Amino acid sequence: MANTSVTLINNGGVYVPSVPSVAVNKGDTISFATSDGSAAQLFFSSAAAAVLSPAPGSAFPIPAGGSASFSFTSSGPGAYSAFVGASGDAPPTNFPSQVSQNLSLLINETAGAPGFGAPHDTTSGGS
Repeated sequence: MANTSVTLINNGGVYVPSVPSVAVNKGDTISFATSDGSAAQLFFSSAAAAVLSPAPGSAFPIPAGGSASFSFTSSGPGAYSAFVGASGDAPPTNFPSQVSQNLSLLINETAGAPGFGAPHDTTSGGS
C-alpha cells in the first residue's frame, strides 16, 4: 500500500500542489502539508469525500505547522477532485465532473490565483 505526500507550495497565498493528481487505490494513503508551515484549507468534491477515511466532509482545515492524512476506501472510478485554498477561503462553487481513477488536486481559483493572459495585438491596421 502506497503513501503519497503532497506538499502545498505557498505562492503568495495561493497553494500549488506538488503533484497534479493521485491515483485512488483502496488502502493507499495521502497526506498534505504546506511548504512553509502555514494554515491551509482542503475542499473535497462529494465523490472524493466519500472515498476518504476519516471522512473530511467538503472542507478540511490544515492547521499551521500541521498536516492531514487520509486513506482511500475504494478503488472505483469517480469525479474525484480537491481544491486547495488559504485558511478561511470560501469553498468553490463547482467541482469538475470528469470521472477517473485519480484524485485531481487543483488550485482554488476563487482565492485569486494568477491568471494567464494571451498576447495582445497592439498593431493598428495599415495605411
